[in-house]
Amino acid sequence: MSRRALAEMGRLRDTCWYDRLMIHSTLPIDLFRLRLWRVCRRTLGMTVETSPMSVEAAEILLADGKVAEARAVFQALVNADPNSLPAVLGLGRVHLVSRQGRAAANVLHQARRRFNDDPAVLKALIEAHAQVLDTQPGHVQAAMMLWEVADAYGDMTTAREALIAALMIDPHAQKARWLVNRMLPRVYTSAVDIAAWRRRFSIGIKALAATTRPRTPDEAREPLRELIRVTNFGLPYQGRNDRDLQATWGTLSSRVMAAYMPDLAERPTPRPLEARDDRRLKIGYASAHFRKHTIGLLFNGWLRYADRKRFKVHMYLTGASRDANTDVMERWVDVSRDVRDAPIDAAARAIRADELDILVYTDLGMDPRSFLLAALPLAPVQCMSWGHPVTSGLPTMDWFLTSDAMEPADGQGHYTERLHRLPRLSIAYAPPARQEDRKGRQALGLPEDDVLYLCCQATQKYLPQHDRVFPAIARAVPRARFVFLERSRQFAANVQFRERVERAFRQVGMDPTHHVMMLPSQPWADFLCLHAACDVFLDSIGWSGGNTTLEALSRGLPPVTLPTRFMRGRHTYAMLKVMGLDELIATDIEDYVRIAVRLGRDATWRQHLRDEIDRRQDRLYNDVDAVRALERFYEQAHAEALARVNQGAPV
Repeated sequence: MSRRALAEMGRLRDTCWYDRLMIHSTLPIDLFRLRLWRVCRRTLGMTVETSPMSVEAAEILLADGKVAEARAVFQALVNADPNSLPAVLGLGRVHLVSRQGRAAANVLHQARRRFNDDPAVLKALIEAHAQVLDTQPGHVQAAMMLWEVADAYGDMTTAREALIAALMIDPHAQKARWLVNRMLPRVYTSAVDIAAWRRRFSIGIKALAATTRPRTPDEAREPLRELIRVTNFGLPYQGRNDRDLQATWGTLSSRVMAAYMPDLAERPTPRPLEARDDRRLKIGYASAHFRKHTIGLLFNGWLRYADRKRFKVHMYLTGASRDANTDVMERWVDVSRDVRDAPIDAAARAIRADELDILVYTDLGMDPRSFLLAALPLAPVQCMSWGHPVTSGLPTMDWFLTSDAMEPADGQGHYTERLHRLPRLSIAYAPPARQEDRKGRQALGLPEDDVLYLCCQATQKYLPQHDRVFPAIARAVPRARFVFLERSRQFAANVQFRERVERAFRQVGMDPTHHVMMLPSQPWADFLCLHAACDVFLDSIGWSGGNTTLEALSRGLPPVTLPTRFMRGRHTYAMLKVMGLDELIATDIEDYVRIAVRLGRDATWRQHLRDEIDRRQDRLYNDVDAVRALERFYEQAHAEALARVNQGAPV
């Protein structure tokens, strides 16, 4: 009970009593609050359940070693209100202090369901399951429960240690065997840290590939169950050439799928158009993300602007969820099939039964079902594109449809697929409409007078070797403020990333609190408002902004970019090249800092660039000519496949 609460209750006599007690007390503040709580309950007739100080009092009791009394208070609070997160967490901590890990886990798992994976609950659950494993070291399920909660929290080190424990208990624990070396963190601490995780990953997938050789559907069932859990999504964020590792994984995936569905293991023969009643080429587009998602936003123009007189367009929704954008996309195609809930063999057969000429996966590596479907030859010609811009490594994938503006000259060496370079960005991207009543800085929680550098990429795109650019910019722009976004459900990664960026400032004697802002994940409308409210867009180095940069440019926000070795590090570079804004493209790290500093200090130049970006929008967006080029490629690829058959070459 605080003085303010007493005053709000109209207890004026008691506020005077509170003041006298505070003046004359010589107790430490925690003990004073505990005594006050007891006095308030006695003098005001409050119960544990009705006193607003009860949670705080119970925490003081627990810290003071009065575990039984703390347990009684927390239990009374939970009984009175099971939806009180502080009370439920407190009761869980009481069990942890008492070394009652299983009791703590029971309480906290109920809280996890009730509070939707609250990070404080997950963190406490890690400790609870660690206690359970400590008391039951031979129990493999205890180790797997620790892995699960650590993985949900984003603590990859603890999660991997739990999998190692599971394998030491049971060397045949298949889930642990398939995951232990393939787990990768969202945030790395250093270049050495990246190398260590990558080395383990490489050893792990090579061992799995060497020991997994199913010959029948029954033998393939168990590895398929593990393959469908998770992709290699995190691997390309390390900034290395992943061709060989992906080829190992792709070959393994195709081997398992061919054994599981031997009737689909042979590629179908291409059919000439003249032999059909409908003489349009049949093109299928497959993804788990045909919705309001980066993939749906980037590639919907391929469906929207398709020439339906020459092409019969199929769309396959392979996983995840659907929304209003899915409904719109379905109106742009001839056939739409939702195979999300179908068993993977049924989904594969549904696609094969449509007798497509060409099957295109807009992204491979984000969704495991899509990847495994792509591991089968379901059409005479199979393509993927740059929704997840790294080679699939699949022997069943013929072409990688890339952006000529993004792809480096030596790009073919990074892929197992044949590259086909489409003009400019390769897509017909529709910019989001500008909002007239958009939120300004104050409404978004941003400082009014600082120079705001928007750094809104996913945390895994920021590699530790590039953290030094932030203090380097801030040293030359004292009012610089770097606006980062936390990611929902990446709790440990958010903390680790903030600590790493702040460390970069402290290492050069600067105070990060003056320059670093971490905003919570934003609704899409507010996310767009951020672009309009900030001064400069700092592109991530190594894995460039794609959809995010397109959104930033649609708001006139000038980006600074440094193109790197792989296509995924050259998205923003390509956009600026298309717009003729080479002055925003850096040649090295020092040049990147120089451009960012000039943008921060020269408001006139910054406004000039905003005006130029707005004036050149038509060069970048709604590029229907890129779709026409894509369709010419489809006709060429189909003709090439027919020619190979006529020449007696393998399909």
